[in-house]
Amino acid sequence: MTLLKIFSVFLLGFSLLLQGCATSRTTTHYGFFEAENSQGELRQFRVHWETIDVQGFNSRERYSTPLVLQAQCSQRAVRFYDANFRAQRACIPNDQLGIAYCGSERKDLDHRALPIEKGKACAYVVDAKGAGEIKYLGDEIQIIMRCQPKEPQVRVGRKWVNRDYLKPSSIPYVVSTKTVPGSDKDGHVPQLWNHSSVCDPTQGR
Repeated sequence: MTLLKIFSVFLLGFSLLLQGCATSRTTTHYGFFEAENSQGELRQFRVHWETIDVQGFNSRERYSTPLVLQAQCSQRAVRFYDANFRAQRACIPNDQLGIAYCGSERKDLDHRALPIEKGKACAYVVDAKGAGEIKYLGDEIQIIMRCQPKEPQVRVGRKWVNRDYLKPSSIPYVVSTKTVPGSDKDGHVPQLWNHSSVCDPTQGR
């Protein structure tokens, strides 16, 4: 074996070793707040996302999941994306930063109850420092909601299913968030209280 081949094998082995030394840490960010849904009903809302910090031998990278907004009693979740999720954030050019929910022409209307304009986002998330990516958001975020669902409730079989979400507003919703180690899938973050006593108070009468 020539010296060059020996050196190539060494580099390959060293590279694999470095990759094997990488460690990752997942953090869940979440917050709760009370507000009205598009039907004017007072509900609790839950916002959450995850950041994943990957520490290599000589580098550190941070990634994130989409930011999810959930409404009490509703089966629909609104997901916000940044430029790292190109296809899901098609309402904003790929070379522009910003965290947005683009909406669905089939499911959503704008804040005036008119069809969504192509190329315009339905909702945005920002923070005080102007973070343009989810992974850089601070512990207080603002949600700017400019859309509403076409059908807050839909009939599925014999049942009515709630698909409402946060009421559009010209004033941003300010949400304080907390962090907890691990993934939301591990059950570290409290869930919304979706009991029938809240979501369907007429049931059982």
